Amino acid sequence: MMGKITKGGSFGGCVDYVTRRKKDNPDGTPCGEWRIIDAKDVPTEQGREEIIASFEDNRSLNPRIKNPVGHISLNFHANDKDKINDAMMVEIARKYMERMGIADTPYIVVRHLDKDYPHCHIVFSRVNNHAETISDKNDFERNRDACRALTEEYGLHISDGKKHTKVNRLRGAEKIRYEIFNTVETVWNNPDISSFPKFEETLKAFGIGVEYKLRRGTDDIQGLSYTMKGKKFPASKIDRRFSYGNLRKHFKQNYENRPLHPDSKWLYADGKIVPFYKYAGVKLTQHQIDDYTSGKTIRVDGCNGVVASTMYIRFNPETLRPNFSTTPQFGREINTSHESPAITLSSPNLTSAHAEDTRFSVSGGDGETWPEFRARHSGLTAKQALDLFRAKKRGRHLNGGFHI
Repeated sequence: MMGKITKGGSFGGCVDYVTRRKKDNPDGTPCGEWRIIDAKDVPTEQGREEIIASFEDNRSLNPRIKNPVGHISLNFHANDKDKINDAMMVEIARKYMERMGIADTPYIVVRHLDKDYPHCHIVFSRVNNHAETISDKNDFERNRDACRALTEEYGLHISDGKKHTKVNRLRGAEKIRYEIFNTVETVWNNPDISSFPKFEETLKAFGIGVEYKLRRGTDDIQGLSYTMKGKKFPASKIDRRFSYGNLRKHFKQNYENRPLHPDSKWLYADGKIVPFYKYAGVKLTQHQIDDYTSGKTIRVDGCNGVVASTMYIRFNPETLRPNFSTTPQFGREINTSHESPAITLSSPNLTSAHAEDTRFSVSGGDGETWPEFRARHSGLTAKQALDLFRAKKRGRHLNGGFHI
């Protein structure tokens, strides 16, 4: 069993895809290549539009989220075709979601019937019924672990995969490709490698080079390839995990998951400075983050809620924390004995909640927002209030005239 995770911004597009709208029959009825086998908080009997509307209700609880659509495909080996029925697939999908922290949110599970191997698609809202965002932190590792555990639990077929290919039996470019895979796989699993320079240096020792593809006319990196013994392979031909985008995420996790210094939450145990990405409402550029973590003074303009709109920040190796000043020379340092309430760290165990995350707004109905509606129905559970709020948005009354 393997899981593929994607996120997006269009519930309509995702629902249309998993329900094969483009393959509808001429009379508008759905084709026979799919069926919904499980759902929660979604009126599946009322068609695609109501399914999409249910997801959109949750999006409106936190409209700031960039990618509210969660989409996961679970793919089983063809050898399990006669073993995986709908009931087992639903059971596995539910356990998978539980392991991934996908809970208390609308979802549908759609089984596709157009391939030789069993597979299904889970579509869910990343804004749950409490207006909280379902975290995608370390989702690659969690997905891998969940799939491995469930494959073993249900006695499903385990593919040999690339790692068990007998490279010595291969010839030419194919042999080189697998040699690259095995080496990059080893480097990928090294938690001490958390940057591209270190990654390149390690691979170079094994005779493997890394070449970057730039967007035309810019210095923006668009992708990468691996070279060895005169052969060149795009990352996708080695393994999609080892693409430029996935490597960036992986290195970031390796960097941020390191242990902290025993005397400071602003410093890692290995002496590297913990980065932050936002200060006093201002999002830092990657250049500013790099300068700060290298020990340089950075200038932040447009600050809110602090003593000046322009602030200078530098890590102090003596106090093991950042210093804040209104002058680039740090002639008059401020806030050196108390934490700045406006700084947000990028480390997962230090990130504070954004104030704006608790301010929701919704559209439709009489304009009443979710917090206002929730306050009027404080005696209800969050789920009960959300059900009423959804009905109110659609201009309906529950229980034959219960006004909300």
